[in-house]
Amino acid sequence: MTTHTQRIETLETIVAQTLSVIEMMEQIPHMGDAALTAYKNGCLKIPGQIQSGLIKIAVVGVIKSGKSTFINSLVKKELVKRGAGVITAITTRIRKGKKNEAILQLRSWDEINHLIRATLDLFPDNGQGAGLGDQFDLRRKKDRDYLGQVYDRLVKEFPVTSSGIRPEALLIRNALGGYEACKDIVGADQGTLVFSSKAFENHKTFTSDPARAFYVKDVCLNLFGKLIDSNIELADCQGADSTDPAQLNQIVNYIESANLIVYCISSRIGLRQSDMAFLKIIQRLGLLENIVFINNCDLTEHENLADLVQIESKIRQELVFLTPDPRIYSFSALYNLFSAMGSRLSPKDGIRFNLWQEDEQMVGYCNDSHQAFQQMLDHLLEKKHYDLLLSNHLERIRIMADGLGKKTQLFTQVLCSEMDGEKKTKIQLGELQENASRLKSIVDNSIEGAVSGLTKEIQSNLIKAFAGDSINIGKQVRKFVHQTAIDPRPYRSQLKEAGFRQILYLMFQDFKRKLDLFALEQILPEVKKLIEIQENRIHGYFQSLLTSYQIDFLKLGGHLGSEPHFFSEQLGKKDSRAMAAVDIPAIKKILGLKLPEVLFTARYTTKMRANALTGLGFQSAIALISSLLDKHTRFSFTPGFNRAAALIKKQTLVSIQSQTDLYHERVNTLYFMPLIDAVTRDFKDKIYQRFALYDAFNADMEHLFSLNQKEKQSQKDKVQIIQEKIHKIINDLNEFSLDYPS
Repeated sequence: MTTHTQRIETLETIVAQTLSVIEMMEQIPHMGDAALTAYKNGCLKIPGQIQSGLIKIAVVGVIKSGKSTFINSLVKKELVKRGAGVITAITTRIRKGKKNEAILQLRSWDEINHLIRATLDLFPDNGQGAGLGDQFDLRRKKDRDYLGQVYDRLVKEFPVTSSGIRPEALLIRNALGGYEACKDIVGADQGTLVFSSKAFENHKTFTSDPARAFYVKDVCLNLFGKLIDSNIELADCQGADSTDPAQLNQIVNYIESANLIVYCISSRIGLRQSDMAFLKIIQRLGLLENIVFINNCDLTEHENLADLVQIESKIRQELVFLTPDPRIYSFSALYNLFSAMGSRLSPKDGIRFNLWQEDEQMVGYCNDSHQAFQQMLDHLLEKKHYDLLLSNHLERIRIMADGLGKKTQLFTQVLCSEMDGEKKTKIQLGELQENASRLKSIVDNSIEGAVSGLTKEIQSNLIKAFAGDSINIGKQVRKFVHQTAIDPRPYRSQLKEAGFRQILYLMFQDFKRKLDLFALEQILPEVKKLIEIQENRIHGYFQSLLTSYQIDFLKLGGHLGSEPHFFSEQLGKKDSRAMAAVDIPAIKKILGLKLPEVLFTARYTTKMRANALTGLGFQSAIALISSLLDKHTRFSFTPGFNRAAALIKKQTLVSIQSQTDLYHERVNTLYFMPLIDAVTRDFKDKIYQRFALYDAFNADMEHLFSLNQKEKQSQKDKVQIIQEKIHKIINDLNEFSLDYPS
């Protein structure tokens, strides 16, 4: 079985051969035409389109599961930083490049200030008037000083939850911590920072430092050499056990576009609760079909092989609750990395490596498992690459080869015609010209109307889903908001020290986080299902359209004679192979088309915050007066907090409705409309390629009829050479298909 790199090289060779044939045909007088030009342009686009469609592999897992070490073992070098604690601060994409180069896309100041403002909705400023209003700008010293005060209060006055430090505290710490290092490289617009050649390793100061990573939006590492295949993109993702829904959303956004998810599990701990929580999100998104599990072995931690096998068995038993037949492989990414580095190992790592090698039984088991993983990965990538990229282009070249073959046969038939058959041939060529023109007119006129109908149908479905709530997004959100408590009781003991505003802030942040997680776990899968249904409808619609265009155009102008003729035998033949009308995944890859981010979250304006605080104060004042007037009435702040909570929920529902409307607009205009336009262009190309050889022959054939026998023989010799080359191309295409990875 050939590798996908060899497949691409083979396909590119076939494309080059096809281009060579087209150029030879253009050299023959009157053989070149619009059809050959279209074929030539199509061939020239194919290599670039193949290279643009990367196979994406997302490496995910919770903190300290060995994701970065696994990445390093794949590329056989210390590419991304690994070690104790949280090392990967931002999802890092890795590709093959012409040189070692790290490209960091930086956030703009507007994006940075927006993130900080959104993080501290309802944060109390104790009436100082220096709160995070719409004018907040991190570049101003007084605003940074205020943010520092906010952070100090968060650390001193607000409790650390069982899940760890509050995400908003971490964000502020990172924004302040990275400011001095990044203030001069961040601009009003998104910028780019590049580290290349000897400076390449400097990327680690950003990718492994959460403070600097806060200012970075995207990281792509380009590697020179044979460390990574040119058609693969690896992604080292952050820990999936983050308490920040925004960070989880970044990981989900990447894995949704990935062709394969490699989920790393530490053999020291096994599956954790946070693993299962994240895997359930992946399950609800329908992505478990594309996942493999690595039981990343810490060889120092296991007494013997039996202990390691027992842990693997336990992990498998737990994964069965999510997927019936989990693919799990046990090996040490660190051992593989040390093995690949050889003499480049430090003395300390060399001692560890030699010690591990002494346990031949465990090392042998891990090596066998790693070899099985590598075979599975190679096979999977072969199939994915073929499905997503090569098969579509293979079909295009096959159509071209068939068309070129029929065109040369037509020329041969004309060149072999005797005088008494020329008149009949001319009549038939005239009919061909007329009916080919009629067919093109049918296609041109009908596609526009057909696609217009499809567009209206998709738009109508989106209106029903979002405005009409046919998929119950609004109903689910309303139910969740009404049922989820905004509860002051966990913070009641801090009321005297913290005050009303601090407690209200904590209540709101806890509620906001629950809502964000709910949107990620429940709403996003529903939206994804809706999008999938519309994409399937687009595919089915164009497939049906293709069937309706498979016309025997020779019959459009009536019967061309009682006896069978070459033209009716050759040009009237229907292609027996089923052709895919469109390849939506490939088109999305080439366009880089992604869904808008789902942003169903609690957001508040200054007025909304004021209403919540006013409601709290008003209700508390009533309760205080009641307790003073009636000594039997016990004063409680609970009614005031309940009033504020009700106002927060009310404004949340209003905010989410506007976000739903905005998402509806974006998914329509920024996703489906560009997708339908691109699919239509792709479909037209295929239709025109299929029938291009039926374009006008009449005028060109007059020249062939006028040739003498010697000239005809010379032309026939050239056409015969071309036919042999076309025959070879078709054979190569068939062999290529036989090597398809099933």
